[in-house]
Amino acid sequence: MAIINTLREKMGRLVVVVVGISILAFVLTDLASNQNLFGAGARNVGEIDGEEISQEEYAQLVENLKRYYGITTSNDQTMQFVRDQAWNQLVSDIAFTQKLEQLGLEIGTNERVDMVQGKNISPTILQFFQQRIGTADPTAIRQYLQSIEFDPNEQYIFASAEAQAMGQRRMNKFQNLITKTAYATLEEAKRAYQNELGFIDVDYVFVPFSTVSNDQIGAVSESEVRSYLSAHEDEFTVEETRAIDYVTFPVVPSAADTADYQQQMAEIKARFEDENNNDSTYAISITEQGLGFTTYDPTALPTAVASQLSTVKAGDIIGPDLNNGIFSIHKVVDIVPSENEFARVSQIVFPKNNLTPAQLSETKKTANDVLRQARGGADFAQLARQYSKGAFANTGGDMGWVRKGQSSIQNIESELFAARRTGVVNKLIESDNNIYIINVTETKMSNRYKVAQVIIEMAPSFETTNQVYLQAAEFAASAYGPDEFNSKAGEQGYSVFSGTGISNAATSIGQLSNARQVVSWLYGEAEMGDVKEFELEDQYVVAVYANRTPEGLRSFESARSEIEGIIRNEKKAEFIKSKLAAASGDVNAMGISSSYGPEAQVFNNPNLKMSDLALGQIGGDSPEAIGAAFALQNPGDKTAPHIVDEKGVVVVILKSKSTAAEIGDYTSYENQLINSQAATAAGKLQNSVIDKVDVEDQRYKFY
Repeated sequence: MAIINTLREKMGRLVVVVVGISILAFVLTDLASNQNLFGAGARNVGEIDGEEISQEEYAQLVENLKRYYGITTSNDQTMQFVRDQAWNQLVSDIAFTQKLEQLGLEIGTNERVDMVQGKNISPTILQFFQQRIGTADPTAIRQYLQSIEFDPNEQYIFASAEAQAMGQRRMNKFQNLITKTAYATLEEAKRAYQNELGFIDVDYVFVPFSTVSNDQIGAVSESEVRSYLSAHEDEFTVEETRAIDYVTFPVVPSAADTADYQQQMAEIKARFEDENNNDSTYAISITEQGLGFTTYDPTALPTAVASQLSTVKAGDIIGPDLNNGIFSIHKVVDIVPSENEFARVSQIVFPKNNLTPAQLSETKKTANDVLRQARGGADFAQLARQYSKGAFANTGGDMGWVRKGQSSIQNIESELFAARRTGVVNKLIESDNNIYIINVTETKMSNRYKVAQVIIEMAPSFETTNQVYLQAAEFAASAYGPDEFNSKAGEQGYSVFSGTGISNAATSIGQLSNARQVVSWLYGEAEMGDVKEFELEDQYVVAVYANRTPEGLRSFESARSEIEGIIRNEKKAEFIKSKLAAASGDVNAMGISSSYGPEAQVFNNPNLKMSDLALGQIGGDSPEAIGAAFALQNPGDKTAPHIVDEKGVVVVILKSKSTAAEIGDYTSYENQLINSQAATAAGKLQNSVIDKVDVEDQRYKFY
């Protein structure tokens, strides 16, 4: 096993240590054939802690993750998610590798053996053996390790998995250095118990900011805005963004394309009319969507056939029809008997649940009146939309074709299938929960329908697509810079759209949902003023690089409006607090409200918990006010005024406290606190280690 031992010494920085054990076990198999992860001279997608990341190896990791997640589509949003996952894993690996080396955390020889073939096999190694040899039986593992002595490729694969397991163990040890220090005192556990089960009954007086006019607080000066911006630079520091103006050129079928499709559908209809044609085989071979041929119950028939079911007969051809760019044609090949019975019905439903006797009497009176209208010739669908509380009210009560025995019609089934003619059944039908009025639109039948169908979606022809492309390319070549771009667009009658605040990780721009190629161009080869055309799904887009906002502190003008709003609210808060302080000394909520004026609103929360974020009816998070309320000791005590988000100011008055009874054992609460602290510590450790790493992300040059 000399080769394996040598590989063990050199694999530490070779294998990518990602967050998920199962993901890496999957990824490593694919990396086995490539021993130079970050080869010199490769194109780089970035640099992490001085370590260059090649585009080729990053792309391989992305593809492996994509296969692991079972992703088969390649739209911009999905691919960006996978790319971000891969990148974050790389950052995490390199950051922790650096810290582990500094700490000197090692895996001893005995521990290493135990992890591979002992009593405590590493989860990574366990999954490796399950994938590689199909078992984790100790005897089979020893046989495998002996068998790879003369197989360098298999040795490399095993060494890769082992290095991953060792890295994961070292990382766990590092995290345990922090998380194992978590503890909770008995008093903390008691407090957690009280916070969970105890509550207080409070009144609170709320004064919205909207009740204070700008005239009452005065204007916000430019110097105030600049001072605020200077004091809160961190809040107004932004990443680099860019902006474009763009024109879209939709690629849709032309009139000539439509005529061609109509001719094609006419030919299909002619084939269906030919008695010698095998309708089922022909439909299956030519349809672009659907099965082409199958046997339907009336409940599942295509809409075009179901709508004519009362008159349809074998051999009938329905269509061609055109809806939303899709042509369809159906032929009823045969009608065969069924063991089931079917009918079509509409209904109006009046619920009876939770009604008082008086309300139930009034509901029956309304139902009888609606029944009289329906029997008198009123539009049943309109009545259903107006009165029905059932699931089909929006469709005018139409339930479509239903099957006898279907659970959704159990309350009306007997009346429906007893009907001998269509029309409104002349009585109310009552169940335990509802009152029904039903309209039998098709009486019972016992047929199934063999239907051949051809569904073809219209698509623009090559000529149409090329014409639109030439139009877009001609416009792109006619302008340079945003001013000329907008001028030319106006002259030619094109609408110009804007995309602003575009980051290098954006996947959409304005109304362009899959615009990653535009972003890559914008942050790659494009210079300010450049114009380029793009093909995005069913349209061409011509864009001009219009503007750039550099990384750093936002400009005064861009932040001014936002800061003015913040300062106004601060001034309104001080105005309200001052007026509340001058209000009556009566601590009763109604007294404070009356003294303040009609703008002060009074609410009650009889069951406020420490864990709540909001007081209740006023909305908005108010944790400071809630914390202050729980610090009150006696009924009638009130808090100082507190700001509630950007909504207003609140004062809370304690009415009563309800504490939970003492219990004998607080161990479960101690454990909850310890587990919570450990999880928080692990997350903070992850973030703090990664934050210390210099990361240069240049993926936008390639994706």
